[in-house]
Amino acid sequence: MAMPDQQDQQPLPDDGPPPILKTWNRMYLFVLILHAIIITLFYWFTQAYS
Repeated sequence: MAMPDQQDQQPLPDDGPPPILKTWNRMYLFVLILHAIIITLFYWFTQAYS
């Protein structure tokens, strides 16, 4: 079974900007901030109910 050559593969199309926040950098920042908020809330809940 032969492996396909790199020349035979087509590059993946660009998906464009995300549907919200308009840039991927903003989307990544939003996800990181949301992640930090969720971790902080879980920590507070753990401290309050332990």
